[in-house]
Amino acid sequence: MAGTIKDAFDGSIMQEDLSGACGLTPTQTQISLIAQATDGFTVMNGSDVGRELFDDAEISQIFVVFAETVNEFRNADASTLRTALAAALAGLWTPCSAENPCPFDQSVHGRTRIIFNLHVSGWGFEKARMKLLDPAAVSQFCGLDWLTLNGESCKPYSFQIQTRPVEAEAVYEFALFINASQDAGNQTTRIIIDPAVRLSPP
Repeated sequence: MAGTIKDAFDGSIMQEDLSGACGLTPTQTQISLIAQATDGFTVMNGSDVGRELFDDAEISQIFVVFAETVNEFRNADASTLRTALAAALAGLWTPCSAENPCPFDQSVHGRTRIIFNLHVSGWGFEKARMKLLDPAAVSQFCGLDWLTLNGESCKPYSFQIQTRPVEAEAVYEFALFINASQDAGNQTTRIIIDPAVRLSPP
């Protein structure tokens, strides 16, 4: 990550140049929905592949259905929650079928808008939100920003970033920065998740 070792692990410091304007219109949207079950995380990935590009209303609907289902199955294990979410979201998006080593991993093509949404009580993304492990990889991404839907900011629960086109398949490791409350909010801790994104030519 860019900067000193301390800065690399500091969730309050955004990675330089990652939030710059893209100048490219995305041709696909992929959404990663993150929840917590009784025995671990449940991460659901879906996109608008085979559909029109998602608009704000459609993304909002996905978020609402996701949150309602997570709340309804808040005492369920990860397998049960995943099954319930898959059924609830089936008609709203195209499920991602990629088999990834980490559930937070992404497999997309260049010019994809990636959206991360977190629905865990007391948790939210930190200011940095996302950093690339290799500073040189920053050139393949742009537009890191809090998600805004229908004029309303989704900070700190949702953010977006866009990929730039690549000529050959490439894998980039990144970190997600989450601020997690403990002890009913009296304490907080930083959680850093280290997935990867696989970019394919558009």
